Amino acid sequence: MSRPRRRADLVRAYVITGGRARPTRNTHVLDVVTLVTATPDRTTAGLAPEQRAAVDMVRGGFLSVVELASHLGQPLTVTRVLLSDLLDTGHLVTRLPEARTPEHLSEVQILERVLAGLHAL
Repeated sequence: MSRPRRRADLVRAYVITGGRARPTRNTHVLDVVTLVTATPDRTTAGLAPEQRAAVDMVRGGFLSVVELASHLGQPLTVTRVLLSDLLDTGHLVTRLPEARTPEHLSEVQILERVLAGLHAL
């Protein structure tokens, strides 16, 4: 069971998102399994610490939105707002995961996806 959110956590999330509960744009792009990577040769100077951390985590590779939320220790809604802002500024690009139908997935892969979805709640 996850720990209850403290008041300081809520204030921090409010500051990170600028008080927004949803991304202003890119809402259709940021599904939990959408893969995100950093745009090469973009400087992180001037970014907030959370934004810089997100860009650094995906530099040279791809992570899903839900994985980034976990690594950042932020709720999925906060992460989506953060990533949306970085997409708008050109620091990140997205890619949809390879399309695979469930019959091509092993039981372990299906359970891993279910677990990732549960963690995203």
